[in-house]
Amino acid sequence: VMQAKYSGAGRVGRVNRELHRTQHTVPTTHTNTHSHANQASHSWNDSPASKATQDSSPAGLQEAKHALLEALLDTDRGSKATQYQRGLIEERQVAVEQYQGLEDLDYERLNGLWQLQYTTALDVLPILAANAFFKSPLPGVLPDAFQVGPIYQRFAAPVNGHGKVDNIIQVGTPLLDGPQGLTLTVKASYEVKSGHRLLLTFDAANVGDVRISEGLEAFLAPAMLPRTSIQQAALLALKQFKLSVPFRNASQMAGRGGGSYQMTFLDQDLMIGRPSDLGGTFVLTKVKA
Repeated sequence: VMQAKYSGAGRVGRVNRELHRTQHTVPTTHTNTHSHANQASHSWNDSPASKATQDSSPAGLQEAKHALLEALLDTDRGSKATQYQRGLIEERQVAVEQYQGLEDLDYERLNGLWQLQYTTALDVLPILAANAFFKSPLPGVLPDAFQVGPIYQRFAAPVNGHGKVDNIIQVGTPLLDGPQGLTLTVKASYEVKSGHRLLLTFDAANVGDVRISEGLEAFLAPAMLPRTSIQQAALLALKQFKLSVPFRNASQMAGRGGGSYQMTFLDQDLMIGRPSDLGGTFVLTKVKA
């Protein structure tokens, strides 16, 4: 009996000691939790998205826009962006978008010419990648076989909820005058569906504005020789060449894209859009007059 009592007292003593030790360790656990929370808080406070939330001033917006455009450098409009760069750009893009949130956009600001600075759209990236694919093996000696020049969108401000937009791609070959030797234009109409959404309908594709190289012009009509009427006509025909392919039937319309376009940010010099159907994102800056 005495042994049982002693054994029981020993167990009680061990339980008390364990309880005492646990009570002293609990505050340490809480302290670590607060420490992790503080670290997470500092991480959030340092992020561009948090800065956009904290600073809604015009100066804060300009800083966020500058940070976004800076991240786009050396990506060749997205075709050379690394996975890290894409993640950084997405983060900074969201930081800019938060400044307008759900408020209706001022579509009058659409009016004008906008130049593509960056995209992740899968239907545009292969076009941009052509620059690297057709790059000359001997730069400075042989010209590039094909060049993709500037890409633009030219908007007309909506009237009664409807407007026009031209999607413009300039390309070049050795026979043309640089990367702007030929202009491809896809004309479209748009309808304002909400404060952030446009519905696009492509109308026609045009090829024109041909600028031939000096070498091709010299070949067709050498400067030291008299130009015949045939040579003059050939030069004029090339320079005035235009081709238009209208989209008239449902089968053409089904394969040409279009659809809903989500405008996530729009001010006087920066536009960000996300096509709802094809996915991806577009960042464009306004070309000053």
